[in-house]
Amino acid sequence: MRERTVVPAQVLAEAATADPMELMRLGIDAARAERYARGLVLLGEAYKLFSLETEVLSEEVKTARGIDQLGARKRTPAVCFSYYGLCLALTTSSQTDEGSRFCEVAIQLEPHKGEHYLNLAKIWQAARVRSLMVSALERGLKESPRSAILLAFQDEIGVRSAPTLSFLHRDNPLNKELGKIFHPRRRTQKAAPKLGVRRPVDDSDPDPDKPKR
Repeated sequence: MRERTVVPAQVLAEAATADPMELMRLGIDAARAERYARGLVLLGEAYKLFSLETEVLSEEVKTARGIDQLGARKRTPAVCFSYYGLCLALTTSSQTDEGSRFCEVAIQLEPHKGEHYLNLAKIWQAARVRSLMVSALERGLKESPRSAILLAFQDEIGVRSAPTLSFLHRDNPLNKELGKIFHPRRRTQKAAPKLGVRRPVDDSDPDPDKPKR
């Protein structure tokens, strides 16, 4: 079922907070539950408040806190950009490129955080651009080769990891043994959570089936 149309004012009223950190948390929870339209509203409002908090500071306070001219971009947590990009792209298909750019900003800020690469991969998966989806996954595994969420996504979409020793064939016994050490697979594939993109759930569902982190 598709997520029902959300009314921004109603979503914000239900959130009942003007704290950007809490709005961000609620927005991320919504995105992880595949309620992307709701997440977009909450994360957009969080970013706006992060921006306002920076703008109202005096130049003396900005200098003391080390806040430069980039303002909100420096203050806003990277995870907010990452999930905002995911929600933007999966809510409006024409915003795929823009959504991916937000994920790239998050990656620039936190290059070792596997979650940002996963969100970028999900964007390209939804857009059915497999080459870019695989590229995002490979970039993430290069920075964080033991990331459980990236390895699970790799198993789910059926992408084989590169051999540990690129100058040897992947079937070489040494590569096989090193692969067991550096690229451990899950023992129980059936229990692995589904991390790929599904169609948004009905927002009226009181107990959505949330994917495990």
